[in-house]
Amino acid sequence: MLKRTLMLAAVAATLSMQAFAGHCPMDAKAIDNALPRSNLNEMEKAEIQALRDEGMRLHENGDHRMSEKKMATAMRKLLDSSLE
Repeated sequence: MLKRTLMLAAVAATLSMQAFAGHCPMDAKAIDNALPRSNLNEMEKAEIQALRDEGMRLHENGDHRMSEKKMATAMRKLLDSSLE
């Protein structure tokens, strides 16, 4: 019984990690679509692009938690700029 429970937990953890891992490219695409339409100056755009690129590098290296943090920071900066 314990063995079965542990196996189910391992499968659930693996499936959930795969679902989150696929989120990074979607975030990158959203940033890519929004960045050219933003009213940011070139330095701000470069900063957001650098965050996006770092996020994708982390994603490709398997560090999805940090990747999503970088993507979230980039997306927050984009959202904040459009509110001003």
